[in-house]
Amino acid sequence: MRKASSAGFDTHTCRLASALTTFLDRHGHWRALAAVQATALEAARRQEDTAGQAEAHRGLGLAQDRMNRREEARTHYLLALRLFDALGNHPGQARTHQHLARMTAAQQLHQQALDHAHHSLTHYGAAGDRAGQSAALNHVGWLHAQLGAQEQALVHCRQSLALAQETGDLNGQAHTWDSLGYIHHRLGGNAEAVDCYRQAIELFRRTGDLHSEAASLVCLGDIHRATGRHDAARSAWSRALASADELGLPETDPQRAGLLHRLRGPQVRATPRSAQRNRP
Repeated sequence: MRKASSAGFDTHTCRLASALTTFLDRHGHWRALAAVQATALEAARRQEDTAGQAEAHRGLGLAQDRMNRREEARTHYLLALRLFDALGNHPGQARTHQHLARMTAAQQLHQQALDHAHHSLTHYGAAGDRAGQSAALNHVGWLHAQLGAQEQALVHCRQSLALAQETGDLNGQAHTWDSLGYIHHRLGGNAEAVDCYRQAIELFRRTGDLHSEAASLVCLGDIHRATGRHDAARSAWSRALASADELGLPETDPQRAGLLHRLRGPQVRATPRSAQRNRP
């Protein structure tokens, strides 16, 4: 990236950074993501490329967000929103609101997160992006579940799943199956929840989203423990830990720390569900 930028290929640098974002994010290479986007931001500024700057700020926000540097992430997200708004870029605004929804939900600010999710849905609708609308509907449903409105959550997530299947978005389907697992568990349908989480885990593995796969495995293990299937619980948690190892997550990472506690003893209280989630 830096070689391309220093050689004067600023436009190529920005395009490469944009192309690498999803791969680096799903595989947990967040420091690399931050470095790539910082280089892209420099290149976009030299080119006076407003769209490139907006995308780089969004990517930098995502990288900082994943590394739990939330104030820095918020700064970049808000800069991205301002630039995307000036450009009339609905997809960019939609994705950035989506990131903000996830980040604020992780801070237990669920009503604020729901507002961001609704903005995301509006912008995806304006862009005619049905896969994006599916992701936003899933987010809206998930946040209704966090606020205790399980039936309303179920309606939104079923709409999300139908759209994700219609558009062939496997990662979107995986995230929605995960949400449905959580909702069914909250409604007392443990058998349905187990089936939903298994669907999510299979799809996350197929799309290479190891962090989300691990989160679903944690939840699957928690349900097995709650229903007295302790061997199945430990098996699920062990698979999740293997994914965390594959990602190179440190022991201080909330997801990894929660897994280690679970595997050391069934009496340990689960980490908050929202802290495990790695939504797109």
